[in-house]
Amino acid sequence: MADQSYNAAWRMAEEMKTRARAAQPSRQPGALKMLGAWMVFGLLLMLGSVLALFFVLLGWAMMPLVRHRMKKHAERQGQTWQGQTAAGGGHATLEGEYEIRRDPHAQHH
Repeated sequence: MADQSYNAAWRMAEEMKTRARAAQPSRQPGALKMLGAWMVFGLLLMLGSVLALFFVLLGWAMMPLVRHRMKKHAERQGQTWQGQTAAGGGHATLEGEYEIRRDPHAQHH
């Protein structure tokens, strides 16, 4: 077999391999980079947890206010909070209430 050092294609391939190895980053990231990534991840996790807790507490705090507003709105519409019609007001059919009216002239089988 002939000496490969005289083969131009072989030399070019070897040069390309050498350049590729030099340009390729190391497979193991540095300890400092790993520590930084874990610190950022931990901080974002804590920030998300604090925000979630804040919004849950805010929602719980607003429940009585929303209930009060709904109660006032129902009273303005002439209904009590339980959904019944107030005395003297017109009859209002609410969702879930229905009445079956039979035609007295229809023949029943």
